[in-house]
Amino acid sequence: MGRTPSSLALRSALAVVLTIGFYAIAFGVAGFLALLMLLDLRSGRIHLQLLAFAGLGIFTILWSILPRIDRFDPPGPRLLPAEHPRLFARISSIAARTGQQEPAEVYLVPDVNAWVTQRGGVLGFGSRRVMGLGLPLLQTLTTSQFEGVVTHEFGHFHGGDTKLGPWIYKTRAALLRTLVAFESGGSLLRFPFRWYAKLYLRVTLAISRWQEYAADR
Repeated sequence: MGRTPSSLALRSALAVVLTIGFYAIAFGVAGFLALLMLLDLRSGRIHLQLLAFAGLGIFTILWSILPRIDRFDPPGPRLLPAEHPRLFARISSIAARTGQQEPAEVYLVPDVNAWVTQRGGVLGFGSRRVMGLGLPLLQTLTTSQFEGVVTHEFGHFHGGDTKLGPWIYKTRAALLRTLVAFESGGSLLRFPFRWYAKLYLRVTLAISRWQEYAADR
């Protein structure tokens, strides 16, 4: 199965650029606030409101961008090959035909949906593959339709989408934490983060659509 030329490299580069852009803004704003505090302290005329504004802003930014531990809560009962041999035989067959490793864990979920992701590790490195299969979906699909759905999900593995996911998800979470903290306090510092949040969400949603089309192919 051929990979779309340069698609993975382009998406990976875009995810990295977006991540770097956010942290550049965050550290840039924090550095500017620290400079304001330093200049004020050196001026000999201390402005408590300015120091409080800058100090709170620095703390908010650093707290918001601090990486969180990626805890995986099972979305449903885990399916085991010994208990569902026919299901895993089809998953194994599709994995072999798409040239992909099988997911390390498969879960039965209550949604009309199917998905794949990678959990554990650091930003996708050293992580394990996880698949979710919706019980309502399994009850309505024929065997060939089921194989089509699972093949689409393996398309995400093939395209490297689950490796990009941690970059996008963690950056989005940090960005939204920062924005919400400044928005709730009505701080002027919300404006650069509001602008970047709109840009980031628009671009990453476009990447997500691109990933779905690529997985279909």
